[in-house]
Amino acid sequence: MGPDPAPGMAMAEEFVKRMMSDMRFRTFCVLAVAVVGMASRSAAGTIVTVPPSLAPGSQYRLVFVTDDFYTATSANINDYNTDVNNEANSVFALAALGTTWLDIGSTFAVNAIFNIGIDAGVPIYDLEGNLVAIDAGNEAGGLFTLAILSPITYSEGGAVLATHVWTGTLPIGDAAPYTLGGVGGLTDTGFSADVNAAWVYAGLQLSALEGMRLYGISEDLTVPGSPTPEPSTTAMVILAGALTFFARRRVHGNRRATRTLC
Repeated sequence: MGPDPAPGMAMAEEFVKRMMSDMRFRTFCVLAVAVVGMASRSAAGTIVTVPPSLAPGSQYRLVFVTDDFYTATSANINDYNTDVNNEANSVFALAALGTTWLDIGSTFAVNAIFNIGIDAGVPIYDLEGNLVAIDAGNEAGGLFTLAILSPITYSEGGAVLATHVWTGTLPIGDAAPYTLGGVGGLTDTGFSADVNAAWVYAGLQLSALEGMRLYGISEDLTVPGSPTPEPSTTAMVILAGALTFFARRRVHGNRRATRTLC
C-alpha cells in the first residue's frame, strides 16, 4: 500500500494559499502607491503659505497681486487695505493664517512704507515660495529699493499676472506725484512682472477711474513648530498603517498554518 497522500495535499494547498495571499498583497501595494501618486498630483499648483526654506519659528510675510480690479479714486488708504484684506480672506488657505492684509500703496496722507510697516529683518515671499525682499525697508535687498529679488506676479488664486497695479508710490516707499485718490484724476502705477524699480513705479499715470489691480502684503507670520502634513504625507501614513495591518495578518496566518502542519 502506497504512502498516505493527505500530508502532501495539505502542503500543496497551503502553498497555493500563500501564493494567492502574496498576489493580493502585491496588488494592494500597487494600488496604494497609485493613491499616493494621485494625492501628490492633487496638491500641485496650489499657493504656498509657508515658505519651505524657513525653519519652524521663523517670521515671514506674504505678498500677492490681486485677481480683482479696483479704481483708485479714494484718498483713504484704509479703503485699499480693506480691498486686499477681503480678497485675501476669500481664499481659505490665506484666511486660515489669521493675519491682516495691507495695500502696498500711497495716498497724499500716508506713504506705502508706513502703511505696511518696515518690519526689519522679516523676509517677504510670494505665493509660490519665492523670496521677494529681505524686509519692507529701503536698505539693500529691501522692498523699497531699486530692485526686488522676485517679481510679484502670483495672485491669491494662484494665477500668474503680468499687469499694471495701482500704487501711487515711488521706489523708496514714499508717495509719488500722482497718489491713490490724488488730484487731477490720475494715479501712478507699477508693473507686476518687473523686478527693478518699475514693479512699484513704472512712470505711467492712468485714469483713477480705470480698473487696475492692487498689491497685498500680510502682517508678520510665524512658521508653525509642527507643520501641517502635505496630502502626500497623509497618504503615506495611511499606507504605512495598511501595510502593518496586512503584514500582521500574514504572520498570524503563517503561524496557524505551521500549527496545522505540525
